[in-house]
Amino acid sequence: MNLGHVKIALVITFTLSSSVQAQSKHEAPLCEAAETNRVVEIVYDKDVSKGCLPRLVDVHQVAIGNNGKLYMHGWQNRGCTKGRDFASERIFKFDKIMSVKLIEGLFSEKSRSIKLEGWDGCIGSNCFIKENICE
Repeated sequence: MNLGHVKIALVITFTLSSSVQAQSKHEAPLCEAAETNRVVEIVYDKDVSKGCLPRLVDVHQVAIGNNGKLYMHGWQNRGCTKGRDFASERIFKFDKIMSVKLIEGLFSEKSRSIKLEGWDGCIGSNCFIKENICE
């Protein structure tokens, strides 16, 4: 194997291990929130530069996608979404999340009813969840 191949292998290994470390860093607090009906405060990489408050999310389910990445299904109570602040059911990818913190808070009635319905891992006909981790 020449030096170029070694460098490429090292970059791929580092990239894969970094994403696994990022997933494991967020997985524990997210699962604790999902299992105890708690709220998390999430900061995306560009939220601060947009002047957005941290997002407050009721965690419903945490799962691994077909692509091996961490996803969360939940109800966002506060924070920017497409430039606006509004409450809605959302699917969150964790590749651009800067921080996740458990906070005090209660699920709204709407959020509780959506969690009870469950989520099948699909958006329309696009089913992309491989494995549900916790809910």
